[in-house]
Amino acid sequence: MSADALDAIARAQLDRKLFLSPITGWEAALALTKRGGRPDLGNRDGATWFRAPRRLPGARLVPIGPAIALEAARVPVRFGRGDPADCFIIATARIKRVPIVTRDRAMIDLAERDPDYLAVVVC
Repeated sequence: MSADALDAIARAQLDRKLFLSPITGWEAALALTKRGGRPDLGNRDGATWFRAPRRLPGARLVPIGPAIALEAARVPVRFGRGDPADCFIIATARIKRVPIVTRDRAMIDLAERDPDYLAVVVC
């Protein structure tokens, strides 16, 4: 992870604004079932991998309620694509008003094109 990402995570922990979307765990677990391009989860399954960030001090799991679900439906208009996982992650960040720590090039591009819509910290 980049120094900026580690700093952002540490600040979010202190501010009790380290929010985790359940979609992140779902996406990681699903990626393990696909051939090629599998994520490096350190030889852990998705559930075990996702437990680690949830145990960080100050981390809070954000349930997907109506506000996030409805925002996720609007994301493809700005994002230019309808990847459901990305739409829910972006919607969660927008509703909670926090940046996304990511390596996802499409999310980074969106934040660069429209920084008032989405903020990211590249990890």
